Amino acid sequence: MLYLNVLGFNHIKEAFSNLFVKGEDYLVLEILNHYVQVSLLKLNPEKREILVLKNFIRQVPEFTAANVLHGTRMLLKKIRKLEKYKVILSLDSTLATTTHSSVSLVRQNSREIIDEADLDNLISQSIWRFFDKNRWRVAQKMGIDDVDVILSDVRIRDIRLDGHRVVNPIGFKARAVEIFFSQTLVGKELLRGIRELDQNLNVVFITEAGTALCHVLSKIVGSNNFYAINLFPNQTSMFVSAGDRLSHHDSFDWGGNALNNLLCRYLKVDQETAVAMINTYVSSSVSQNFLRKFETLLLKELYVFANGIESLLGDAGASIYLNAFLNFPQIVYSSRFQSRFQKSVKLLSLSTSMITEKLGYKVQFKSATPVKNPVSLLGAVLEMDFLPKNDILSRLANRRMRWLVN
Repeated sequence: MLYLNVLGFNHIKEAFSNLFVKGEDYLVLEILNHYVQVSLLKLNPEKREILVLKNFIRQVPEFTAANVLHGTRMLLKKIRKLEKYKVILSLDSTLATTTHSSVSLVRQNSREIIDEADLDNLISQSIWRFFDKNRWRVAQKMGIDDVDVILSDVRIRDIRLDGHRVVNPIGFKARAVEIFFSQTLVGKELLRGIRELDQNLNVVFITEAGTALCHVLSKIVGSNNFYAINLFPNQTSMFVSAGDRLSHHDSFDWGGNALNNLLCRYLKVDQETAVAMINTYVSSSVSQNFLRKFETLLLKELYVFANGIESLLGDAGASIYLNAFLNFPQIVYSSRFQSRFQKSVKLLSLSTSMITEKLGYKVQFKSATPVKNPVSLLGAVLEMDFLPKNDILSRLANRRMRWLVN
């Protein structure tokens, strides 16, 4: 009987695993706030299935281009048959800037139909206009010279002729053409370094991690007006979705480690003990009496976090989705904490289940090493999966991009 039960269990296990065996092979390379992570997965867009097979992570305490390239090289050495993977590159906001926006153009020959040459010219104008307008701002954000900012990825998301959306504008007449697209700008040194890591590295998509997650969120919440936060140990990065605009909003130097430092000062404990206390508190395995006293102590520092958030907001209130890269007190989602805001602010938690259930995806993690921040990983994968499938527009846009880069 036991033997039959084991056979039955193994049969069920095998059948469940077979749900995820088909699909394309992807390697997601995340270079985010002092660490590099490589995840190997299979993606089946038709069945909406994602199977994370392996995961490797390497800390990079001094976050420079040279150090992250070295860390990436060490992780890629662990991958067999690298050439079989399509690579998604998801970058920190200090290394890349992805912006979703639109450019409006007026055709002088509005009575003539749009052919491929005309469309090529329109796309070229829109890409260059946006790139030239934003290059200096992006350089300031990433701390490099504007001549070192290059275009690494461009996607045409939508086209409207005289206000009407069309799948393919070729063959139509129009005076006003509005092109909606996303552009990712990166530093020349980093992009060159990544390309030189391995000749078998087939990069198919490059994005700024927070903007990718923000775009995926817009499909989940059914609104284009909200903020998203990536909360790191030493920094808070905020992204905005407002109408057709979607991009990095701003950052401030406060992170989850500030709570550990608070405990070290007040309770005279070391960093390791402080981290353990936060983890125990977050797991809720403490008494109510300790909980109240501990939260009162934490709130002194959490109000600094609240002030930082509020300083980046406009006059109106906002819904803000929080993606924490470390164990973080759930009290920030309570009315006790949120009443601290002077504006109408609503902090909301992010989770993998929220993303998968809303979008109808099945995700299975078979990796022995825990994935650091699965929400960010799914954001990069799904953003790639949601890319527009119009081959003509993609070909024209990428042709223009290569011209601008070279």
